[in-house]
Amino acid sequence: MKTFHIIACLLFAGFSVAQQDTIVVVDYTKVMIATNPDGKVYPITSLDNEQQVGFFISGMPEGTIRICHPEELFMWVDGRLFDTFKGCSYYNPEELFSKKRSDTLYVSISTKNSLADLKCELVIFEELHVVREEVALPREIRNEFNEFVILSLLLILAFLGVIVSNYPGRISYLLQRSFTFKLSAYEFINTDFFSAQSMNLLSFFSLSVAFTGLYLDVLLDNHLFGNPETTSGFIWQWLQLSIVVFFLFLAKWVVISVVAQLFKFRGLKNFQLFDFLNFNTFLLVPILLVLVSDFIINGSGDSWIGPGIFIVFPIVVVLFVVWFTFKFVSNSPRKKLMIISYLCATEIIPVILLMGWFYK
Repeated sequence: MKTFHIIACLLFAGFSVAQQDTIVVVDYTKVMIATNPDGKVYPITSLDNEQQVGFFISGMPEGTIRICHPEELFMWVDGRLFDTFKGCSYYNPEELFSKKRSDTLYVSISTKNSLADLKCELVIFEELHVVREEVALPREIRNEFNEFVILSLLLILAFLGVIVSNYPGRISYLLQRSFTFKLSAYEFINTDFFSAQSMNLLSFFSLSVAFTGLYLDVLLDNHLFGNPETTSGFIWQWLQLSIVVFFLFLAKWVVISVVAQLFKFRGLKNFQLFDFLNFNTFLLVPILLVLVSDFIINGSGDSWIGPGIFIVFPIVVVLFVVWFTFKFVSNSPRKKLMIISYLCATEIIPVILLMGWFYK
């Protein structure tokens, strides 16, 4: 009986120590926030009906961040996918702030269902050696977005290599005469819209524009094109956007063809599309170089890119309209009023509609 009493006391003492090992310093679930469709931030009073919430961490807190949920969670740090897990996961604050230049970061948690059972706390372990050793082990964090960026850039680069090797004349024209106001003999020979070189360049342009849009969408945490969670999901979203850009260009060809027929500018549509593709591809390449440089230098840390980058795209479209108007006027014997009317239907009005949608 005495032996049993001693064993019972030891077990009770062991359980008591275990209950005091974990100290909750901050309960982040009490300061959760979310955003509505208009982008406004509001505090969370209940997690029952929420699928994505977030919280700010200011300064370098002492302790360990513990996040628990019975279902699979997606963890984003300043808009970048940081980890996916199920159950409980532990993070050192130094790990989250490793590439952060300011003293505040935003952590976002999302799941496919409800976050009602979410626990998100800053804790301190006093005597729990097993947990301390587990937290101290280096963990391999797979960043699906980074994998997508590397893979897609390799594919775009390979596609560009094929175009350069197969159509050196088109590349030479891009580098030397993309902004010329005079028609050249090369344009008379190579302006067939459905030629192999035009289709290949259009495919490269579509893939590059779609990559740029998706990269900036994820980088700036806008989620305009959805919220892919895997590398294959990002690639599928990229290909879908590329197809949309490709068919928008085909729609532009249909509109120009119809209007050119009405104005009896039948030979003009090929020049217009030829110039549009050359002009915008030439200006797209520096944008891609800036994004790639930012990705290589900063990685998953702070980016040079801000929301203001989006203003570049409508500016490029407006520049093309202005440039092509001057080129059309200087090379066409038609009356200027007829030329302006034609351009209003094919370029100016579509650009105004695009600008209205962009600033909406």
